[in-house]
Amino acid sequence: MAGHRDWERRLPRALRPPALFGDGTAEHAEHVVTPALALFFLGSALVLAPWTAWLFLTLPPAAVAAHWNLAWGGFDALMIVAFIGAGVRILRVSARGAVVTAAACALLVTDAWFDVMTASTRDELVEALLMAGLVELPMAALCLRTSLRVVGLLEQARPHLLRAGFTIRHGRLVPPPDWERTLVGRGVDPGPDRGSDQGVD
Repeated sequence: MAGHRDWERRLPRALRPPALFGDGTAEHAEHVVTPALALFFLGSALVLAPWTAWLFLTLPPAAVAAHWNLAWGGFDALMIVAFIGAGVRILRVSARGAVVTAAACALLVTDAWFDVMTASTRDELVEALLMAGLVELPMAALCLRTSLRVVGLLEQARPHLLRAGFTIRHGRLVPPPDWERTLVGRGVDPGPDRGSDQGVD
């Protein structure tokens, strides 16, 4: 934990991420992901920016691609996997459904972009625009909405869990020591203690 806080001290105050539970200074506070990971992604964006500009300036407007059928067939297979995963997670009322639907959203937007950008005739362009406007982008919006609803619910639960005394240990949610007694006092069956060996489903 000390190493994590050293990273935080080097960041501008506006970029210092709070701990999921607590202000990051208490001994029990723990980051689910470290601030170093944020620096990694920001640095990756800085590295990618000049490379992207170079591609815009130097790549030819048209090219012959190998394995075209495998590229697009494999891409659609990925979307099938994402859709099945989203359906299963939603049926299981699993919070991880937010991750799968976010991935499905990204795949759909990517599919629409490349369909439109690689259209070689007017008819192909019209077909790609219709597919994007009527199918792919609306589905992407639905996936994004689903993901944001789940994440928003978890964000709403955070302050209530914090006030109740929950903490994070090794990336897992841990109830306060007297949590079971509190539930029993309210006439609620606490059930098996899963906080120490399982993550959020």
